Amino acid sequence: MKDNFSIWSTPNEKKRILRYLLFWNQSNKVKKHLYTPLIIGEKCKGILLDNQLVKSILFSTDLALIENNDCDAILAVYPFPPSKKIMKSLIEFSNKPVICGIGGGITQGSIALNMAVEAEQLGASAVIVNQPFRNSDILKIRKKISIPILSSVSALNFNFKERIESGVSFFHITGGQNTTRIIEHIKENFPDIPFICTGGKLMSDLKEVIAKEVGGVVLTPPSNGDLFKKIMHNYRNS
Repeated sequence: MKDNFSIWSTPNEKKRILRYLLFWNQSNKVKKHLYTPLIIGEKCKGILLDNQLVKSILFSTDLALIENNDCDAILAVYPFPPSKKIMKSLIEFSNKPVICGIGGGITQGSIALNMAVEAEQLGASAVIVNQPFRNSDILKIRKKISIPILSSVSALNFNFKERIESGVSFFHITGGQNTTRIIEHIKENFPDIPFICTGGKLMSDLKEVIAKEVGGVVLTPPSNGDLFKKIMHNYRNS
């Protein structure tokens, strides 16, 4: 039977988490409202960020969602030029590794280089660039910072070799329906390069990528609007 339900609406997973907390006598820990599926911790290899093994990564800049989620790390990428204020706020607030977006199709060159340096100084665990980012700029950034550089990849016809040679430490695979094909390509041709990937919206999607032995999974949380919609629906019907 296909798991056609959201990764954020898995009551059986929540029951298992509660049993896990009781078993390990961790009931004194702060309980979160958005639990990540346990399969991620059980099956993913993990990647090292700040000497921490990271398997689940929340794709969000929303402080309320970050506060109420139990992911191992935060992916701070947004469709605007990178902001020092946003990076500083997220790093100080999150109390967990933060991967900061520094450039892509819009922001490149010296601005991206300066943001990478700022991110490291502020305490970012890694920086990430989008697929259109120039390899020549990655080479310059690699000489200036010591934290890992991630590169997002959304297409199979991508020059992975040049990206790696420019100084990329990890790949973030975000290829939609082609995600598993890109994973297979990397594993076959570049087996030594670690990678994370998007986990999709459904448990069936998540299980499909985890079966490919990914390092970690990036999860997009429901929006505040979606969460309030469910709450208000219950209030109206009570």
